[in-house]
Amino acid sequence: MARQECRAIIEVEAPRSVAEAVEVDNVVAPPWLRVSCTWQSGTVKCTVVVEDCREPRRILSLRNTLDDLLIALKAASDAVGQP
Repeated sequence: MARQECRAIIEVEAPRSVAEAVEVDNVVAPPWLRVSCTWQSGTVKCTVVVEDCREPRRILSLRNTLDDLLIALKAASDAVGQP
């Protein structure tokens, strides 16, 4: 069977400092989970990719990672005074 890849993207308007703040949290992850956050023209774009996402635990990890990213983005935005 071919491996399936799942990808989720979060995009929010925020300063570069928010993207830099959440990138630090993404350093340690299992090899089948990739997280990257970039900033361009006032938008932070975070992409989460899970390899072989047919496994239920990996889908749960994807959801939990998205939850963690949203919390981190909110905290970073609050810290720099963004609504």
